[in-house]
Amino acid sequence: MKNSIAILFSTAAALCLLVGCAGHKYQPTKSGFLSQYHHMTPVDDTTTRYVDAPRLATYNKFKIVSVAVLTKSYNGKPLTAEQQQKMTDYIRVSVTSALQDKYPIVAVSSTDTAEIRIAITDAYKSGDQLGISVEGEIQDSFSGVQVAAVVRTDLGKLYLGDWWDKPSAREVVDGWSQRLRQAIDSAHAR
Repeated sequence: MKNSIAILFSTAAALCLLVGCAGHKYQPTKSGFLSQYHHMTPVDDTTTRYVDAPRLATYNKFKIVSVAVLTKSYNGKPLTAEQQQKMTDYIRVSVTSALQDKYPIVAVSSTDTAEIRIAITDAYKSGDQLGISVEGEIQDSFSGVQVAAVVRTDLGKLYLGDWWDKPSAREVVDGWSQRLRQAIDSAHAR
């Protein structure tokens, strides 16, 4: 009986330690990067979103006009311009890769072209995980009207070394890019 109680307490203690080490996502604060926030609605604890699906469906081409890394530090250490540039470059590649087979990425505005703006607004360590927050929007290339927007945070595995150049950060960014593609596909399917 004593052994059973000891095993139960040991198991409970181990579970508490594991839960304590797990990272926690949180709803990111608005950075001011998006053109507007007022019509966004919560999807869950870590995501708010707005999509004007009928209008989004009118765009067949996209122009990536702004990619930024707004966070200035990670885990108490400042980010260098080179580190920010590496992440910016990867975001651009990831979004292009997710869209270009069906929706051309172009350099010139037109009536069926929308502009994409994306920013990493936070990077943080949460337990044994890497947290990254993003703000992104799609706007009409002529009027600047926002047709879709998202504020979201995701967790990935934490690796030692440079967070911006590890598989977990790239997996989080690729996940965002795939959700962007799904939102555009969904609007076109209506």
